[in-house]
Amino acid sequence: METILYVVEIVLGLGLIILVHELGHFLAAKWFGVHVRKFAIGFGPVVGVPVRAGGRWQYRGLLTWGKGETEYSVRWLPLGGFVDLAGEHPEVEDGKDPRGLCNKPAWQRIVVFSAGVVMNAVLALALFTVAPAVGIVAPVPVVGDAIEGMPAAKAGIMPGDRILAVNGDPVETFEDLIWTVALADAGTSFAIDLERTGKEGAPEFAGITVASTRVPGSLFPMIGLEPEREPVIAKWLRPGALLEQAGFEEGDRIVAVDGRPVETWRALVKALADAPPGPVALRRLRGGTTKEVRVNPADLKMYEYGMAWPVEVGGVDAGSPAAEVGVRPHDRIAAIQDKKWPSADQVVETVKAAGADAEIRLTLLRGGEFLDVSCRTAMLPGADHPRTGISMGAALGSPVQVGTVTAGGPAQEAGLRPGDLIVSAGDRGRRVEDWGDLLETVLAAGERPVPLQVQRGGSVLATTLRAKTVPQERLSVADAVGMPMYKPLPRIYSPLKAAGRGLKQTGLWLTRVYVNLKQLMTGQVSTRAAAGPVGIVRAALAVASHGPGTMMEFIGMLAVCIAVLNFLPVPPFDGGHVLFVILERIKGGPISLKVRTWVWSAGWAAVLAIFLIVTYRDILGWIS
Repeated sequence: METILYVVEIVLGLGLIILVHELGHFLAAKWFGVHVRKFAIGFGPVVGVPVRAGGRWQYRGLLTWGKGETEYSVRWLPLGGFVDLAGEHPEVEDGKDPRGLCNKPAWQRIVVFSAGVVMNAVLALALFTVAPAVGIVAPVPVVGDAIEGMPAAKAGIMPGDRILAVNGDPVETFEDLIWTVALADAGTSFAIDLERTGKEGAPEFAGITVASTRVPGSLFPMIGLEPEREPVIAKWLRPGALLEQAGFEEGDRIVAVDGRPVETWRALVKALADAPPGPVALRRLRGGTTKEVRVNPADLKMYEYGMAWPVEVGGVDAGSPAAEVGVRPHDRIAAIQDKKWPSADQVVETVKAAGADAEIRLTLLRGGEFLDVSCRTAMLPGADHPRTGISMGAALGSPVQVGTVTAGGPAQEAGLRPGDLIVSAGDRGRRVEDWGDLLETVLAAGERPVPLQVQRGGSVLATTLRAKTVPQERLSVADAVGMPMYKPLPRIYSPLKAAGRGLKQTGLWLTRVYVNLKQLMTGQVSTRAAAGPVGIVRAALAVASHGPGTMMEFIGMLAVCIAVLNFLPVPPFDGGHVLFVILERIKGGPISLKVRTWVWSAGWAAVLAIFLIVTYRDILGWIS
């Protein structure tokens, strides 16, 4: 029932955005005397009932009115509304109505087409203003984990640190930090003010400068920080996770380990690591009921495959030795100093051992071809050892390639070698597009053998990979992830202060969306960051559980996103209409019907194709 209420809340919120948008067009059109044929709240048939008349059943709309030129109605699907303006689409209308939109002055047409976008911004402003009084919860600006090898960890940021400000701007939530970093190009430096607990328990304050990077597979530039998390299972990172084998479910809260209370995911990880080998007692909270669960790690199965993915270049520092010799992001490192298919640690250690101003030989795999390059090491800004100027990540995408192979492990027993390409896996020969596909297949098989098709050079080989069971002495949560820790933000009851915050949030989100679009077009942000209706509903379901105020913030953000997208100068968006009005003014006359029809048809086809692709990826992401 709670989920149903959340879905209703989401539908009404999305409907409100559409309704307000169309209301903007309607009010502007009425103001300029445009002939408005219809204005409807909702879609589908008019709300009504079947009646029997003249010996047969007919449908009679009840909620429709207006004896003048405009028909007003309320329709069954509460997903917003629509407005029907005469002359809005001259490519499919005769355009003879003197009060048609196409016959109005250019500046009036621009105002009418822009009014929906303006109303969406006004709606966002209203929601951002009211939400703090209703109550907002947000991820606390506390570091849960500083990822090893990433810029933040190298700069000295540690788990438990509270982020106070970035570049002098106060930080309210962890998302403020994430967005600040994400909206700047990779390699940008940030001055971070933080608070941490000192040795004697007293607070200490520090200022740290850290530069962002873009690692393979990431959606945005990042510095490598994870938020503080609660000891609540948010999701499994792989099927058959150890906690799942022990009978835990997503949503369970672990409140104690061997009688010791745990309040954060970090505390849970530490408590399990500190527990003696063997059985461990976990206190579980599920659905309001607490239960003691005793887990014997020896009864759980962890599988080992004896291989890992190769390393690829995540980013290249501008002006660095690697940049000067043409190293590019997504180049796979096939060899360094003749060490073939090295791990990331081996790359780092090789560069360190070479020392400053030493020559480093690299073999890169780019577009299926091997390239040999040589570059010098140098002491780059912010580095504590010689570097070539590259950051590294896992090459998880296509083609699926073997990196390191463990001696005596299952992969070596299967005859796999570093550099092999895995084409398909499983009894049905399922083609694997990335390492996620491969892991899904082998994890589902457990200890059963998995047939593989492997490409090596110009040959395709068949082999079988059988996982080995690794005995477990301690319980681990490495295969699960915890729920981000949310805390209420201070409520704002002063109308002036609330309005000020609303203006600030509206401006921030307008900037964020425009910058994200720019980053998408320049490759700074992955196209996987885009979400369609399914992705939006999925995100909204997660937000809805945090209360109506938080949901208002989310709907306000969506209103801004829709406003920005709708104002892009691309048909069939409102911005496309504005563009055509401007082009007609420059041309000194109307654009031909043939051109308008072709451009609008192409625009709708492109939007439909993007919609289907994004929705398909959203559905796959939700399922997997």
